Parts: sequence; C-alpha cells; structure tokens
Amino acid sequence: MKNILSLLIATIAVTGCSLVSPSRPTAKAVVNNDWVSTSPGLNLSTESINKESGNYWWYKYQDNTLNGLMESAFANNNQLQIAGANVELANAQLKRIEFAWIPNFSALAGYSSFPAWGNLGYFFGAMANYSINVFQQISQQKQAEYIVDTIMYAKERVQLEVIYQVSTSYFGLLANQEELALYQKLLGDMQIVLALNENRFTTGVSSVKDPYINQTEIADIKAKIETIKHNIVLSGNALKFLTNQNPGVIATSNKFLNLNPNIMIPGSLPLTTLNNRPDVAEVTQRLQAANEGIGVAQSELLPSINFSNFYRDASQNYNTNYAPGDLKQLVATVPILNAQVFADIAVSNAIYKQVYYNYLQTVVGALREVDNDISAHNQFYQQLNQNVTALDYINKNCFLEKSKFDAGISSNLDYMKCVVREDYYKIIVTQIKLGKMLATAKLYQDFAIIRE
Repeated sequence: MKNILSLLIATIAVTGCSLVSPSRPTAKAVVNNDWVSTSPGLNLSTESINKESGNYWWYKYQDNTLNGLMESAFANNNQLQIAGANVELANAQLKRIEFAWIPNFSALAGYSSFPAWGNLGYFFGAMANYSINVFQQISQQKQAEYIVDTIMYAKERVQLEVIYQVSTSYFGLLANQEELALYQKLLGDMQIVLALNENRFTTGVSSVKDPYINQTEIADIKAKIETIKHNIVLSGNALKFLTNQNPGVIATSNKFLNLNPNIMIPGSLPLTTLNNRPDVAEVTQRLQAANEGIGVAQSELLPSINFSNFYRDASQNYNTNYAPGDLKQLVATVPILNAQVFADIAVSNAIYKQVYYNYLQTVVGALREVDNDISAHNQFYQQLNQNVTALDYINKNCFLEKSKFDAGISSNLDYMKCVVREDYYKIIVTQIKLGKMLATAKLYQDFAIIRE
C-alpha cells in the first residue's frame, strides 16, 4: 500500500511540474530585410515614421472634398468610435486591477432594542479588509497593461483601415464619374459610326455586317453605362456609411483627370515596416499578455494574505461592562492541493501557443501583403506609362486622319473609327490610373503612414 501511495505521489509531482512550467515556443519570426518587389514610385527608408508631425498624405491631392470626408470620418465613423470605446474599457479594467492594492473599508451603525444583545441602544463599527495574492496581483496588472497597449494598437489599425476605405471610395467615385462621361462620348461616336456604315450599306458600298457589329458594340456600351451608374451609387453610399450618414449623393467639385497619380510614396524596409505597423505591434502585445496569463495561473499556487480589522462601539447603559475595541485577524493561505490550478495553467499555455502562431502568421502575412502591393503598384505604374504613350500616338494618328478627311483624301468613317479607338484608350487609361491610385493608398496603409 505504501508503495502504491509513493508511486501516486511521485506521479502527481512529475505531472504537476510539467504543468507548472510548461514548454512553449518563443522563437521570433525570421525576417529578410529586403523586399523582393520594387516600384519606381517608392522611396524606401530605414527610419521609423513620426506619426505626430507633417501633413496628411492625402493633402498631396489638394482636394477639399477628400479632406472634408476624412475629417468627417475621423469625427463620426462608427468603427473608430467602437475602437475608442474599447480603449476606454481596457483602461477601466486596468484601473480595476490596480485598485485591488487598496484595502476594502466598510462601516455599520444602528440602534437595537433586542435584549439578546445584552446592550440596548445605538451601536456602530468599522471594518477594514485586505486580501491579496501579491504575485498574482503583479502578473494580472502586467497582463492588463499589455492588453491596454493591444487595444490602442488595434485602434491605430482601424484608423488606417478607415483612411484607406475613404480614400479608395472617393477615388473610385471620381473615376466612375469620369468613365461615365467617356462612355457617353463613346456611345455618341459609335452611333455616328453606325450611321455612316448604314449609309454605306444603303448605297451598296458594303454589307450589313458592319452595322450589325456596330449595334452589338452600342448595346454593350449601354450595358456598361448602367454598371458605372450603379458603381457611382455604391461609392457614394460607401462614403456616406464611412462618415456615419444615411445613403445619398456625394457632391464633388474636382475631376478625376486633375488627380495626380504619380505621387512619391515614402516606404520603408521590412524590419522598419514591421516596427511601424500597428497590427504587428498589436499581436506582439497580445503575445506578452498571454505570457503574463500563464504567470497569473501559476501564481494560484503561491500564498495569499488576508488581514481584517473590526472596530466596534456601542452605547453604555443598563450597567453593562461593554468596552469598545478592535478585532484583528491575519491569515496566510498556502495552497496544498488544487488540481484545477494545473488545468488553468494548461489552458493559459494553450492560449499562449494560439497567440504565438497568430503572431508568426501576422508577421509573415504582413511581409507578403506589402511585397504583393509593391508589385501591384509597379504593375500599374508601368501599365499607365505604356498606355499613356499609346494614347499619345493614337491622338497623333487621329490628327492625321482628320487632316486627310479635311483634305478630301480619306473618308469621315476612317476618322471616326480613330476617334472611337481614342475613346476606348481614354477609358483604359482611366481604369489603370484608378488601379494605381488604389495601389498607392494601399501602400500608405501597408507602411502605416498617416502623416509625412
């Protein structure tokens, strides 16, 4: 029997030690401090950004409507309000833990005519009580401080998301308005081409094939116009939503044509980027909080202290020998066996592992995201340059066709075909310009830049 009991105690001891001090991963993410992708519109730096100085990056576009929408979003956006309330909640919870260092104090007073008390009349008393596990209190306070930092970084992350959403919705709105005007011009030009081809068919110069092709293209253009009108509604409602307003029309005074797509982006190398990004800082602080959570669970195995002091007094009557005084109590509680604590430690360790691998996933995901977006920016940069060059050559060709038509060397149909081709290229350039501007806004979010 003694051998069985000894074996049981040894087993519990070994199991307890493995649970009290569990193994957990601690290796940091490996980062290569260089991007695979490059873009001519990106100016890389190794310096950390100053988030409190400089102008907002969207001021470069010199668009008062965009500036006003950003200000309205900062003041009214519900995502930001929720993030701010989360910060208040985290700070309040930290204060609650900090106040645990302060003893509890309560008082009582009254009057009694109950004979069993042996002393009729008034009575009053006061009690001070202090119960604390110092080790656990320290760990809980550190954990709460890390959680406050986590929530504050989450608020910064939400702010970057809102800035990106407002800027891209506004760029999309102006681009769709520009596209609508271009498609309406294209529709008018195609109808002229259709009329010219129908005239050629009527006079027997050509077959009915060309008018059929023209009518197909016109139907397609009309369908795309309806899609663009819907997109304008979506962009406007998105901006209204982001500024906490009901759906409606956004009044714009600027033209997409006036926005400069070639602004220089002050980027940074991977290590600096990770240091600047609030999502990485958020998950790093969450990892620290999870680590302290293990300490909170482990501290349940350590002693706690309880001190109480009760002072009481009462009226002196009926010749009682009652005397006021203090009742004191000091108790130190030392856990001997509490199996549930070991389960709590195992739970805390599992939570730490979850957060740790989420940390690795966030770091690697951030690096992938930024490199992909640099590549996307470079793609739109190159495409925009090539298509602007192509559009310039088409303009020159159309000028020659117009000169030939005016001189009677070529037909009006040849000139209008060139005009239609010019319309299409203007639409393509508008779409690629929008893509580049969206990629620019995404890189500002990736590099966690608000001011520069």
